[in-house]
Formats: sequence, structure tokens, C-alpha cells
Amino acid sequence: MKKKRSGVWLLASLAGLGCAASPEQLDRPTNVAFGLDGDVYVADGYNHARIARFSAGGEFLSEWGEKGFGRGQLDTPHGIATDDEGRVYVADRENARVQVFSADGGYLAQWKSAALGRPWAIAFGPDRHVYVVDGGDQDPERPRGHVLRIDLGGEIVDRWGTSGDGPGEIDWGHGIAVGQDGSVYVTSLRGRGVQKFRRTK
Repeated sequence: MKKKRSGVWLLASLAGLGCAASPEQLDRPTNVAFGLDGDVYVADGYNHARIARFSAGGEFLSEWGEKGFGRGQLDTPHGIATDDEGRVYVADRENARVQVFSADGGYLAQWKSAALGRPWAIAFGPDRHVYVVDGGDQDPERPRGHVLRIDLGGEIVDRWGTSGDGPGEIDWGHGIAVGQDGSVYVTSLRGRGVQKFRRTK
């Protein structure tokens, strides 16, 4: 990771597709999140199946995870988010779960259930809840298109959305963000680009 003079970061996959790399090199990263101290957490997901942590200046600090289905192992970590206490949440897509880690990578918990589905993206909201897009199985016969609102104990407290490409529908939800006003923004791999949702009381 390099930082240009302008302050813009350059993330480089120096090893190349499918090649071995030194720890600071990335290979098809999928998402990024910022810690309380400015550290950067990268979901290096498609080939490395790990989380890489860098300082605010771009220095490699640590990594955790390896491909597998056990505690702390990952299979396509596709989304990552941090909360206001420094915990790190990973959308462990192919393992159909969310894993929760401490700021330094210590395993804390996993959330996995039929209701959760297959998390493709994850965000932390100003209401201190975690928002997950259930992008669904890649089997077209089993589409899903839900957004889930989850408390910090892993309980699903709200869900909305249906699969499809119409207004308000989600077709393979691929990214999510939550604004300070609580608005939820969702991108779809196929479908309607970015959609904005507002929760109703």
C-alpha cells in the first residue's frame, strides 16, 4: 500500500492474480473499513481469504484468516465494517456467516442462520446496528434480496427487500452503506445501480 503526496491511497496488487505474495501485497481485495485509530482493514477476499491491517500511513501491521470454514477462517471475505468500539465485522460470503473480531484480529463470535442467508456486504450504522445484504446463493434458482438489521448480539431485529430488478427490489445485493441520517444505500450486481432506503417507524 502506498500513499501519494495528495493524500490519496494507492492499493496495489503487486503479486498478480493467483500468485503468492508477501503479507503487505494484496490480490483481488473486495472491501475496506477504517478503525478508530485510523488503521485500514482490507478484506483481501478473492484469492487470499484474509484480513490485512495497515496503519493510516499505509504501513502493513498484521493479517489474520486463512481459507476454511472453522472459527476465524474465511472463504471469500466479501465485506468488512468496524463499529464504534473497534470491533471488526466480516461478511464471510461463501461460509454464509458474519464473523466478529477484535481490532487486532482476535476471534469473538460468528453469526450464522437460515434467516441471515449469505452475507455479501456489511455496514455499521449510527444506530449501533449492523446492516447486512443477503446477496443469496449464486444459484439462479435460489435468489435472495434482503437487507437485515442486526443488533450487536447478533439478533436480527428487522429485514426488508425482495429479489428482483424493480424499484425497491434487490438482485444480488453487492454493497451497502448507512448514512448519518439512517438512510441505507444498496448496490446490486445486477439491477438498479444504487438504491436508497429509509426505515419507517
